Amino acid sequence: MRRYVIIIGAMKSGTTTLFDLLATHPEIAPASDKEPGFFAFEDVWNRGFDWFDTLFDYDPARHRYRLEASTDYTKAPFVTGVWEKMTANPEIEVKLIYIMRHPFRRLESHANHTQRKRQEVGTLVSPRPDHGLDAGFSQVSLAISAYAMQLNAFDAAQAAGNLHCLTLEALKDDPRAVLDEICHFLDIAPAPEHPETLGAQNASEGRTRLNASWQRLSRLGPLMRLAKTVLPGGLRDRIKDGFREKVVAEGRFKLTSDEEMLLEAFYQNDLACLRDTYKLDTQKHWGL
Repeated sequence: MRRYVIIIGAMKSGTTTLFDLLATHPEIAPASDKEPGFFAFEDVWNRGFDWFDTLFDYDPARHRYRLEASTDYTKAPFVTGVWEKMTANPEIEVKLIYIMRHPFRRLESHANHTQRKRQEVGTLVSPRPDHGLDAGFSQVSLAISAYAMQLNAFDAAQAAGNLHCLTLEALKDDPRAVLDEICHFLDIAPAPEHPETLGAQNASEGRTRLNASWQRLSRLGPLMRLAKTVLPGGLRDRIKDGFREKVVAEGRFKLTSDEEMLLEAFYQNDLACLRDTYKLDTQKHWGL
């Protein structure tokens, strides 16, 4: 039996931070590509499980799970059939983790991200010329923040006890407690170390890019591989940060109070389902 723990989303809700934290656990083998989209897209799915497993440096003597985190898995109705693919092979077992964020803050972050990246689903280029909020809400973005609707596609995993939900706000407030809950859900030993505070990785939401100098250095493959071998990871990151430059997207990315009132009404039924079906205290986490 091949076991996978899969962070299924939501986009711009802390999936990278959660992936990085879980990747340090000695019983988890993280994917070399955090978001392979294996269960989302037919061209990737057709490569097969043998290809998929090459993404993980899995050692059966040490590891219990393979880990990946593709946010495209919760982008219905623009991506469908994910759970069907996950259950198509009887030799695999999946545990799903879904991290959510205040739906309005996620919408804002999504707009900023797609204004810069021009991608909302996989590597497809968005047809929208403007993702700033003055141009209105992206239908993809609105769907992603409908968390209960996205979760309903995985109701069988929920019924089997193979789905764990959390919020970015809870992870920021008490990462130790949240990670302990995840380890309990996965039936693995508590992580040997827990961060008391989270870094700024998701606070910036990727609003930096590597400037031309670092990109030129990155092309010197042997030199960069030597640096990875010789320099401690923290020092490498600090050096790399020194080469970063700000990327500023043009447009408005802060919701008005009127827009928030309209969105709260729009998501009313979805929020009720989150509370009733998935037992998420939306008032506690988001004031909604």
